[in-house]
Amino acid sequence: MNNFQIENKGNILIVDDAPDNLRLLSRMLVQQGYDVRSAISGALALRAVHTIPTDLILLDINMPKMNGFEVCEQLKQDVATCEIPVIFLSAYSNAVDKVKAFRAGGIDYITKPFQVEEVLARVENQLTLRRLQIELQQAKADALRALEREKELNRLKSEFVSMITHDFKTPLASIQGFAGLLQAAEEGLTEATKIRYFDKIDAAIEHMRQLLDNVLLISGAEVGKLQCHPTRLNLESFCRDLVESMQLSQDHNNSIRFTCASESPQANIDPMLLRQILSNLLANAIKYSPAGEVIQFDLICQDNTAQLRIQDHGIGIPQDDLCDLFQAFHRCNNVGQIRGTGLGLAVVKKCVEAHSGEIHLESQEGEGTTVTVTLPRSK
Repeated sequence: MNNFQIENKGNILIVDDAPDNLRLLSRMLVQQGYDVRSAISGALALRAVHTIPTDLILLDINMPKMNGFEVCEQLKQDVATCEIPVIFLSAYSNAVDKVKAFRAGGIDYITKPFQVEEVLARVENQLTLRRLQIELQQAKADALRALEREKELNRLKSEFVSMITHDFKTPLASIQGFAGLLQAAEEGLTEATKIRYFDKIDAAIEHMRQLLDNVLLISGAEVGKLQCHPTRLNLESFCRDLVESMQLSQDHNNSIRFTCASESPQANIDPMLLRQILSNLLANAIKYSPAGEVIQFDLICQDNTAQLRIQDHGIGIPQDDLCDLFQAFHRCNNVGQIRGTGLGLAVVKKCVEAHSGEIHLESQEGEGTTVTVTLPRSK
């Protein structure tokens, strides 16, 4: 598809072996704001159209070695030039030549000696039609891409419903099971066993809450309802409390090692959104790391920003998936049987953007992932 030049009305190639015709047409079209090139033979014309994008060709019929019909036929056989409109110029006005010109692929025919107004009108008309054709082709391509995207989203949403249904069934079954054990053997359980069962129920409830929060947050962000309400927080205390809570509720036997490199970890940050950011990132690090692996979580407070860095040594992210990581429902092709909704990083991205912050991710498949979130300390 040919691109029209922004700085002029169109790029026109004139092909004629008569220098006087070339000069007259060139001067006339340049005065009207067109970018004009010329070629004195068919062979030169065929080379010229491959060097600079051409929007329209004015082509003489009667030329030595290769006439206009032959030039036009070659243009139309080449996928790179077949869509360039060709207006034939000729002293022949009989119907046979005109029919032959149209059969060769021409879209218009001007008889010499030509009138300036007629040439300009036909040139402008064909360029307008070409612009409309290009716009129509672009609109068609955009519509097809949107349709494919919609189909993909529908497929992903169907998968999401299936995954979310499974993910809700698991904690519900856990709650039901441990509640049943507590009810059936209330008198015969030790205090330690009761606490363990209650902890399992609490962990299942937290899992369900996280799933619901992610779904609601993404839905709110899509309709522009995600708002940031900063509150004065001690980030170190906030992070330590969150880590302690996640350590109690996760079953993967992974430990989270938290460090804080600041003597004044105060910041104005939305606590709900910050919890979403950290809980999703830490949950991913735990989920995609081998059991017993240490997850490193660092808080670094500088003058105007708070940097939150989470590093794991898990399965990592394939290079082909990096560009789609923050799309809702996207899951990497190396997750295997590890279940998930594909919402975690999309949620994180929305929460970071709500704070006018930045997120940076580095990953190597098979070696692990490091995610760094930078948030302004005052907003």
